[in-house]
Amino acid sequence: MQDVIRRSSEPFRTLLQALPEMEKRNAREIRIRAGQPVRVLGLRDTALPPGDKPFCPTDRQIEELLYAFCGQSPYAFETQIADGYLTLPGGHRVGLCGRAVLREGKLARLSGVQGMNIRIAHQRPAAGAVLPFLLKDGRTLNTLVISPPGLGKTTLLRHLAMELSDKGFQVALVDERGELAAMQGGTPQLKVGERTDVMEGCPKAQAIPLLVRAMGPDVIVTDEIGGPGDCEALEEAARCGVAVIASAHAESLQELKKRARLQPLVEGGAFRRFVVLGESPGHVLGIYDGEGRLCRCAG
Repeated sequence: MQDVIRRSSEPFRTLLQALPEMEKRNAREIRIRAGQPVRVLGLRDTALPPGDKPFCPTDRQIEELLYAFCGQSPYAFETQIADGYLTLPGGHRVGLCGRAVLREGKLARLSGVQGMNIRIAHQRPAAGAVLPFLLKDGRTLNTLVISPPGLGKTTLLRHLAMELSDKGFQVALVDERGELAAMQGGTPQLKVGERTDVMEGCPKAQAIPLLVRAMGPDVIVTDEIGGPGDCEALEEAARCGVAVIASAHAESLQELKKRARLQPLVEGGAFRRFVVLGESPGHVLGIYDGEGRLCRCAG
């Protein structure tokens, strides 16, 4: 939260700084909408400031906040903003919503940002002992972590990368959005392990084969697969003997199989383990094998 507070413009900085320390530590999201109360989601859903008169920002104040997050240079973040998000140092992701400007039928940029969802990155272990279920005979099993947005996939991936590194595996982390390692000056700001190499800002379809050739990893960790070329890159890594741990949006294994781009991987047996998160951030609903059989119950 302190990372976000330092980079915020007024009056958001003062509002967030006034939060009790316990709520700052447990904040998961900050929701900002033009004309509506600023809300912090964590231990509870809190409007700022607490009381009968919450602060409702104008679209101009939200624009000033965006400029502050961009270091007053939004053009340097044009590509990220066109994708609907901005990643702050520390791995905090700012989702953006506003008026879309299209070019040849595709989103070119956002004009007049009127809403933000600031997701606070946490360096904390995921619930339960997940890693032992992802190892067999000294090797890492291809694993897909699934859940709806905001339930801890990125945190779990980061923790697994760190644990695998600590166990002696050579890990390659594909951090396309800068959320997993939060690199600054070539150094991860979040703990990902001493044996972990990070490729930041590169599309997965390009980064994965590059890392296989250049870095010789035992395991590749990446988030949110499903884009063009992602599945082919993952399959090629597996053919080269490199294990893959990735994540995807879905509520369940059944819903996952309905995603057209992922269906060949899921039904073709590319993944030997599925970790399903839900109910609350970091809560493991179950770990399943490649056939969909339960290996570990909720906990």
